[in-house]
Amino acid sequence: MEPQQSQTNVQTQNVQMQKQPVTEQPIYVLAQNKKRALIPKVVSLLGLGIIFYLGILLNVSLLDLKAGEETLIKVIALIVLLSVLILGIYISFHRANQNYKFYRGRIVFLKQQINYLNIINTKSQVDFIDKMFKTYTINLGNKFFLRNIPNTVQIENYLQQLIAYSKKVNPGS
Repeated sequence: MEPQQSQTNVQTQNVQMQKQPVTEQPIYVLAQNKKRALIPKVVSLLGLGIIFYLGILLNVSLLDLKAGEETLIKVIALIVLLSVLILGIYISFHRANQNYKFYRGRIVFLKQQINYLNIINTKSQVDFIDKMFKTYTINLGNKFFLRNIPNTVQIENYLQQLIAYSKKVNPGS
């Protein structure tokens, strides 16, 4: 009876393994510089929010409204504005915590992906804010960017090696 039970257990394990989807593990994970991703976004959201609220205050003051109505509009505008700011900061924080995942044939970020064979450019670009935070950006083409990469991580050569390997493995593509 023992061999039959162990055979049944093995079959059960095989069926369970077949049901579980096989997930591909990334060969490299590139983290973003969180300060570079968050600080400029938060500052711009706050600045635009202040300008927007000042515009609302100006428009409300030019209308002929009772004091109670004016106060109600200002409070509602402030609540809506704060909600939009909090949502924007949350989304920025969520995106800043996401990593670029390099797989055998593609790079994935959030729901976006690009195959190595479709990469047009691997040259880094540095703008004013990148200089302040010691980061750089690479426009891979097809509206796919590697952003907020720390200067300590040199990914350009690695990308070129992955592209060359993909071309060697898939010569017809």
